[in-house]
Amino acid sequence: MNPMDRRNWVWLPGRLRFRVLGLIDVVALWILVAALLGAGTWWGLDTYWKHRDYCTEDLQLRRMGPRDECIGVTASAYGFAAGLADVLGRIEQENRAALDSGRRVVSVAVVMPYTQQTEGAAMSERLIRHSLQGAYVAQHGYNQDSDTAIQLLFANVGENLDHWRAVTDELASRVTGEAPVVAAIGFPNSNDKTLASVRQGLGRDGIPAVSAVLSSREMEDPHLFKVSPSTNHLVDALKHYVRENSVNDEDTFMIADDQQADNYVNNLRRVFFEEFGEDYGINDDAVESRIATYRGKQGSERGEKRQFRQAVTRMCAARAKTVFLAGRDVDLPPFLSAIAQDPSCNQGTADEPLRILRVSTGRDPDTETSAMRDIAERKHIEIVTAAAVDAPRWRAGSPGDKQVPQYFRSFARAYEEYFGDERGNALDDGYAVMYHDALAAVGRAVDEAQTNGVTAMDHSDIYDELRRLNTSEGCAGGCVPGASGVFAFANEDIRLDKGEKEEAVVGRWPVCKPVPIVTFPDDPQDATPLYRTYLRQGRNTCPDL
Repeated sequence: MNPMDRRNWVWLPGRLRFRVLGLIDVVALWILVAALLGAGTWWGLDTYWKHRDYCTEDLQLRRMGPRDECIGVTASAYGFAAGLADVLGRIEQENRAALDSGRRVVSVAVVMPYTQQTEGAAMSERLIRHSLQGAYVAQHGYNQDSDTAIQLLFANVGENLDHWRAVTDELASRVTGEAPVVAAIGFPNSNDKTLASVRQGLGRDGIPAVSAVLSSREMEDPHLFKVSPSTNHLVDALKHYVRENSVNDEDTFMIADDQQADNYVNNLRRVFFEEFGEDYGINDDAVESRIATYRGKQGSERGEKRQFRQAVTRMCAARAKTVFLAGRDVDLPPFLSAIAQDPSCNQGTADEPLRILRVSTGRDPDTETSAMRDIAERKHIEIVTAAAVDAPRWRAGSPGDKQVPQYFRSFARAYEEYFGDERGNALDDGYAVMYHDALAAVGRAVDEAQTNGVTAMDHSDIYDELRRLNTSEGCAGGCVPGASGVFAFANEDIRLDKGEKEEAVVGRWPVCKPVPIVTFPDDPQDATPLYRTYLRQGRNTCPDL
């Protein structure tokens, strides 16, 4: 039997078995082929168009912006940058363990950039890595002992924070479900985009945001809690230091970053004016100005960055002995290099050094190098910084040292256990400590909600508990056991005495947060009492550090 003989094709209608392949058959065959090809092509193109803009198969991260950044929210370790693989993998593993634990799970988003593609990006890859490491230490420690587990979400808003809307909309859609979003931490930069991400994004949906390092007092919203002392508190701590140490108040000068879009440097400049302007002769007089400006490295504004030559020339011509630097950490090394290259800058002496007063989250590793130390010693420069974290001092402190936060040592041990291969000064910049404390604040709020019998826990419960944390009566209302000190948050009803006027506190700043004074190249030798935010001697007290 010939299988090619149509007379044997029993499945074919009888009237067609004896016909040759005619025109109708050919047309029908081609229609069938075309239909199959068309359907396949349509399916392939549709799939391509749906997926071509996404970085992941689950469509959680989408390419956006001129640099095709992978923007969105995911609980999985994505390859944002090679240097983040280890810590992202650890967090993903902890997330899976939380979901498999059988306990109640809540999600906390880490909202920040996850890449640094350009020089002026909001965060360097080093700071991104350290921030995630601190968050992991807090997550892992919390999940070991709590009845509720925390899952961390990677929420990438882009290197310049441009895509906050896409991220906040996605987080708002996740406030219900198996592991509801109850809070967000991160928010590393004091600018309009950060504030909009809370005022127009998370806050609109009642999701609390806990910033790790924001300090500008203009970054205020009822839903935005801060772990860092405000610029006002940091500068106030400097003021206590200079009074106790008889710092020169006549030969003064200010060097300020003039980027208009950078809220942080503009706010710092304003606070320096308010706190030191009158007593230290810092003014912006049109004729006898004691201020020189430069264009800072961070930020997207056009123009040559970090040109200090003219500013340094003016500062040295004025024979300044006390200089206020209203700029970011990344600008300090080129500023010192510019001083070193100017032969006229020799006003510092061993008895009265050229003092540079500034504020920072921690101690800048790029400044505290042998090269920068050589410049500081040769030119008799002393850098005086009011900081939120002084990891080297805290590590070196002996047991029982009242100026070392009681929970720092356990944090440092855990960090060393998980990230022992990191550079020895990885904690110096303060970001790991501060991101740890931001998540510790959320964890404390979760604990308080559990204690209060909350069953179906959601973001509104965590917001309420964060507001209720209080240092009064020895933390009877609950305090955050931070690696940078024990603290709570200021209530909106608190008012600060400011001479003849009062200033309302609306920004949820940390209460009783220590502000150590750091000096370089030598450690401070003064006996100034440790400054703690909102502490008023004789009026209120702070819990043990």
